[in-house]
Amino acid sequence: MKVALVSLSSTIHEERKIDETLSPYRDVLEENFQVTELEPEELDSASLGPYDLTAVFVKTGGTEQDFKEIYRDLPQPVYLIATPLHNSLPASLEILSWVKSEYGRGRIIHGDPEDVVEQLRQLANVATTGSVIFSSRLGVIGQPSDWLIASDVDYEKVKERWGLEIVDVDLDELYSRRDKVSPASVGEKADEITVAATGTVENSREDTVQAMRIYFALRELADDYELSALTLRCFDLVTELQTTGCLGLALLNDEGIVAGCEGDVPAAFSMMVGYHLTGQVPFMANPVEIDEEKDRVVLAHCTVPKSMTDDYALRSHFESGIGVGIQGTIPQGPITLAKIGGNNLDKYFVAEGRLTENLTRSTACRTQIVVQFESDVAEYLLTKPLANHHVVIPGNHRSEIEELMDCPD
Repeated sequence: MKVALVSLSSTIHEERKIDETLSPYRDVLEENFQVTELEPEELDSASLGPYDLTAVFVKTGGTEQDFKEIYRDLPQPVYLIATPLHNSLPASLEILSWVKSEYGRGRIIHGDPEDVVEQLRQLANVATTGSVIFSSRLGVIGQPSDWLIASDVDYEKVKERWGLEIVDVDLDELYSRRDKVSPASVGEKADEITVAATGTVENSREDTVQAMRIYFALRELADDYELSALTLRCFDLVTELQTTGCLGLALLNDEGIVAGCEGDVPAAFSMMVGYHLTGQVPFMANPVEIDEEKDRVVLAHCTVPKSMTDDYALRSHFESGIGVGIQGTIPQGPITLAKIGGNNLDKYFVAEGRLTENLTRSTACRTQIVVQFESDVAEYLLTKPLANHHVVIPGNHRSEIEELMDCPD
C-alpha cells in the first residue's frame, strides 16, 4: 500500500528533536506501508496520482498557515495525522475546523503509532473502494420488480456522486442468449453443483440444467457489457420461463461479479460496497421476522453465495415451487447488516451483530438466518427502514462503511 506523507512542522521547533521524538510514528508507518514523503512545494495532481492515500503529518503546532497554502493541492477528503506531542493535535483541530468552513471534507487520525497505522489502512481501503466503484458498471437486467416502490434511483445523480454507470439491459436479450445455450453444454456444470450439495429436495436435474442456462446467459451479458455488478428482474423468469435466477446469481457472486435479485439497484450497490470494502461476498436478504424486545432479526432469501456457506442444499424457489433455490448454512459469528439507499445512493444504515442460528422453516425463503444485535436495529426496521432488502456481510465492518458514506472519495 503506497502512502504519500506531507509533513508540516513549525520553524520555531528544532527539526532534529522533533524527528527524534516522532520516530516511533515514522518507523511503524514505514514498516507497514510504502511511504514517500513529499515536500509541500512538490504537491500537484501528478505527484499524488500513484498513491493509495495521501496524509498530512502535522508534526507540531504553528502549522495552520502552512496548511492553508497547500490545501488546494490536496485530494479530498483531507487526512491529518496528529500525535499527542508538540501541540500537533491542537493545530490539527484548528486546521480541520477551517477545512469544514471551506466546505471541505476530512478527519483527524490520532492515537498511538499502531492505532494510526490501522486507521490509515482502513482509510486507504475505503479510498480504493471508491476508486473501484467510480470505474464500475452495474447492469439492470430488466426493470426493478414492481413491488420495489421505495427503491428508485436517479442514474445521473448516482453517476455524479459515485462515478458508477448504471446500464439497462432488456430481459429479451437475456432470453435470447439463454435460448442459444445448449442444455448438454451445461450438464457437466449442473452435475458438479449437484454433487457438491448436501442434497436436492423438490427440484430435478432438468431444473438445475435450466437454471444453469440462465447462469451462462448472465455471465455472457456481464462479459459483453463489461459489468462488475448486475441485478436481475428474476420473477419474470419464473412466470415466463418456468425457471429461476437464484442459482446463477449465487455462482456469479462466487466468481466476483456482484449479483442481486429483483432488479433492486440500491441493494446491488450495497452488495458492491460490501464486497469491495471487505473482500467478503454479501448475502442479500429480506428481514422476515423482528423481535423488537430482544433486538433479534430473521433474514431470508432463496439465493446465497455458495462460498459464504458451510454447506448447501438445492431446493425449489420458495414462493413458486419452481426451479432451483439454494438453502445454505452460513457460519455463526459476527456479521454486518447494511443498506445504502436514496435517490442518489447517499443514505445508509449499518449495524453489527452476531449470526446465532440457521433456520429451515417452510414459511420463508430457503436460506434463513437469525441475527442478534446490540443496537436498535429492530426500531430502525420498524420505524424508518431503507426499503426491504438488506445485505449481510461476514465480520465487523461498520466503521469502514461509515467512513465511505460519511466522507466519500
